[in-house]
Amino acid sequence: MLSAAWAALTSRIGRYIAAFGAVAAILFAAYRKGGADAAAKRAEERLKSIKKAREVENEVDRLGDDALDRELDRWMRHD
Repeated sequence: MLSAAWAALTSRIGRYIAAFGAVAAILFAAYRKGGADAAAKRAEERLKSIKKAREVENEVDRLGDDALDRELDRWMRHD
C-alpha cells in the first residue's frame, strides 16, 4: 500500500497532484484565517459601540432635569 502511494507521488503527475493539493490547502487556510480575523474585528467594533452607548447613557443619567432639557433643546427644531 505504501509502495503504491510512494510510486504515485514520485511520478510526474503525482508530483503535480501533490503540489496542487498543497496550494489548495494553503489557500483554504488563508481563507479561514481571513474569516476569523473579520469576525474578531466585527466583535471588537460591536464591543466599542456598546461601551460608547453605555457611556452616553451614564452621562444622561447623571444630568438633572434642567440640564437634560437644555441638552435636548439643541436637537429640537424651533419653527
